[in-house]
Amino acid sequence: MPDLDRIVNAYDLGQIRKVTPMTNGKSGRAWRVETDMATVLVKTVADVARACLEFALTQAIQAEDCDVTPALLSTTDRQPFVTVDHQVYRVQNYWEQAAMKPSLTATLACYKKIRVVLDRFEYPWSPDDSHSLDRLWESQRVSLAQNWSGIYEQLIPMITQLETIDHRQETWVHGDLGRWNLLSLANEKVAIIDFGESRRGPRFLDFTALFDSFMPRDKNAVKMYKDRFCDLARIEEEDHRIFLATVQLWLVKGMLVAVEKMPERVQNFGDQVQLVGNLSS
Repeated sequence: MPDLDRIVNAYDLGQIRKVTPMTNGKSGRAWRVETDMATVLVKTVADVARACLEFALTQAIQAEDCDVTPALLSTTDRQPFVTVDHQVYRVQNYWEQAAMKPSLTATLACYKKIRVVLDRFEYPWSPDDSHSLDRLWESQRVSLAQNWSGIYEQLIPMITQLETIDHRQETWVHGDLGRWNLLSLANEKVAIIDFGESRRGPRFLDFTALFDSFMPRDKNAVKMYKDRFCDLARIEEEDHRIFLATVQLWLVKGMLVAVEKMPERVQNFGDQVQLVGNLSS
């Protein structure tokens, strides 16, 4: 555990009363820290550049609507991060998770507000995609061909188009917008957290992540779900094909990660890729 006293002191948040380790996410480790002045979330950040980007983006979102994501705090020296023992940390207001699951309607309502900010956000640097399709395909294609030959053959005609979509830097995206980064609030609204993977990317990427998160298990219900999702997200009919192709991109990348880390899920990803493909035919 890091020296949380030093971190908290840098933000002048008083004395620590309680520390609770949180589930570690894709972009770092985190601790819920209760002090005599506030309850905050302390989280590791990969480096100073990402800490500054996440702070700038969160500030821009907060200026538009302070209810859609928790604020990141500045140190007493007005810095958006603190470095302790060569590790970068950022501190965020802690919002309590409500017991209810986030609804699709509330989630999209929140994200559309954030989408307005993402579309006009300007920043001089964008990180590379830490899970680009070309790198995942290069590293996992042999294993996929050997162990899931049917899925491999299914993907071969698709990869070039999906890589083209993946390389697009059309707008700023959250980059990791699964259910794990949705926060249900007591007022039945939803907040979105953890912009640590934000970068420029395909314009429908975040929508596709949410589409996957709420996709029904009953494959017979997916067509109706797609229509409802696109209506709520205001995705025009002429964009449905590229949207669905981006959903397939998201699923294929998840599949390739699963080849090494969760092989039991590869077939399920393959079935979903085929199912989504059928929606655009």
